[in-house]
Amino acid sequence: MKKQHLLIIFCLVALLPACATVPTDPQALAAYKETNDPLEPMNRKIFAFNLKADEYVMHPIATGYRTITTAPFRFKVRTFYANIKTPLTIVNDILQLNFKNAGLDASRFIINSTLGFFGVFDVADRMGIPSNSQGFGTTMGMWNIPSGPYLVLPLLGPSNVRDTTGLLADIFLDPITYSTYAKDTNDDITRFMLGADALSAFASYENAMDLLDDARKSSLDFYAYSRSLYRQLRASKIEQAKGKNSNESKKASYEFSFDDEMDDDDE
Repeated sequence: MKKQHLLIIFCLVALLPACATVPTDPQALAAYKETNDPLEPMNRKIFAFNLKADEYVMHPIATGYRTITTAPFRFKVRTFYANIKTPLTIVNDILQLNFKNAGLDASRFIINSTLGFFGVFDVADRMGIPSNSQGFGTTMGMWNIPSGPYLVLPLLGPSNVRDTTGLLADIFLDPITYSTYAKDTNDDITRFMLGADALSAFASYENAMDLLDDARKSSLDFYAYSRSLYRQLRASKIEQAKGKNSNESKKASYEFSFDDEMDDDDE
């Protein structure tokens, strides 16, 4: 599976020169370079496929999920899966030389995995240690590795060569990937982690679904809007990493209760 992923990336990179149609008009050339989207014809086809998948699969499932669950329950699902990925964030904190955040994120993982019942409750946030999420794509951007051309991935959506490579690298960097190598249950844990990644992505999609729907309705060119928004969000994330801003952004308060967790997320 991992070799297949790498082959896909190499094929995409190899296709770049063949798919690019560089304009000769100076203004068009400037716009072409600014968008950095030489694969736009292919990207738009994948984007259209993703919209159909959203309309006929993801959106109905997410709507049904909302119907049978409550907002507090969905919040706890997101915090649970975020907790599973905290060790990967710690590794990227270290690679970014942000040792303060590495310590804070390690504290978050320990607190939420114990007092928070494996991350179901975000106790660490109540104690003044807010959430933080880092991947290798952000780490590469922090070290000024170019993003490469814009890409739209099937089902996963907006990306670029750097961030797509980062997604693959995160598989190898995640400590949980190696925690089961010496055990006979390695295959079961691998399937669990792949399922956890899929469910985590679905939970994130459900949380952002309303915003995506509004943007789709109000945008004249939803593809261009998504490309611009993705770049802005990624640039902001990387700038934060370069500034090494600590995720300790508020005064610690050790007065919390599980009832507060429920109340804060009621709709």
